[in-house]
Amino acid sequence: MIDIIDRLRECSEYKRYLEQKKRIRQFPELIKSIYRLREINGLIQEVTDPETEDNLRSEYDWLCSDVRIHDFMQAELDYCRMFQEIEAIMASELDLDETGGSN
Repeated sequence: MIDIIDRLRECSEYKRYLEQKKRIRQFPELIKSIYRLREINGLIQEVTDPETEDNLRSEYDWLCSDVRIHDFMQAELDYCRMFQEIEAIMASELDLDETGGSN
């Protein structure tokens, strides 16, 4: 297990995420914007009114127009995708079905 953790620490997605996390902490005023972006992501998935969705997407785009926020969110997304890929590979290689048992 330690080998896996060491390899993850060396991957570019993790290193970039840590760099961006350190960078964004230099701008505490941006933290609220990041939390708002995460909230908007959830709201967009639930909203049924097209006008509300357009407003949320406009706010999202406006918040991401700040390159510091954009870069952090992209690094976080890449990091999360890496874990999704790892999970998918593990599930297929370990022969697990959707209920967590083996075939």
